[in-house]
Amino acid sequence: MKKIMMALTTADKVVVRVLVAIIAVCLIVIVLTGCGKEEPTVTVIMSKPEAMQKKVITFTFGDAMSMHPMTRATMAELNLTDLWVFDYMDGQLVTDCHQLSTDDDFESPSLSMEYGTHTLYFVASRGANPTVSTDTKTITWQAVRDTFWATLQMTVAPSTGGTQSVSLNRVVGRLRISVTDVVPDGAASFVVTPATWYYGLRYDTGEAVSIQNTPISVNIPNSYIGTTNLVVNVFTISGQTTWNTDVTATLKASDNSTLGSVTIADVPIQRNHITSYCGGILSTGRRMTVSSDDEWIEDDEVTW
Repeated sequence: MKKIMMALTTADKVVVRVLVAIIAVCLIVIVLTGCGKEEPTVTVIMSKPEAMQKKVITFTFGDAMSMHPMTRATMAELNLTDLWVFDYMDGQLVTDCHQLSTDDDFESPSLSMEYGTHTLYFVASRGANPTVSTDTKTITWQAVRDTFWATLQMTVAPSTGGTQSVSLNRVVGRLRISVTDVVPDGAASFVVTPATWYYGLRYDTGEAVSIQNTPISVNIPNSYIGTTNLVVNVFTISGQTTWNTDVTATLKASDNSTLGSVTIADVPIQRNHITSYCGGILSTGRRMTVSSDDEWIEDDEVTW
């Protein structure tokens, strides 16, 4: 740089010094302008915490177990043992809850539910050995007993009430067979074999599934020997429409031999109805009479 400056004329040196000064002033202005420039305003939109997007909803049933338009009963009064709640959003299962009668909050399950529209399905039962499949949306039982069902669609929002009441409706039919014969010595079991019997429930529609014709065997306690008060109740999942099935009732001895048998044709079964047959089973040619009770109010003890 020094050699270059020496080679320049005096006039040239003056020009160079002026240009250098101008450049220096421009740099100073740029630096000062940059320091004084305000940073752009950035608005950060924070998503609501997950806890703020959900609401805990408690579902109660209490006396809302609908058995008949004029009657109500609690789960405890009906000796129900299982309660399921299935929560769907946009057709996808988001929560499923299973409670037992031994749980402290049985009859009042609480779900943490996302804001939005939900479709819920409720099933309460005292059936034996239930099997649940969320793939097929079914519950099947080894032995069907009193069972109730409901569906509910609701939108969860900040203003949604924290407690929701649900009315459940019975989805089983009952066949009652009363034997008028004196129960003889050696009688050990009473076997009911229906041609068609439903052991499962579609929890999304309330419809009956899992058709079987398996014999249903009821052990006869010794206290019934010599009496005429042998009454057997069997349950099946049923739709609203009456359907018919043939049923064979057989009284058996401890060695599995047959003491008496009767076949009843076209037994009508309907949800929330008791179909009762009464008559002899030991005497040849005796027939059973039938009656139907569409006001299922009382709850008889089930012995099978």
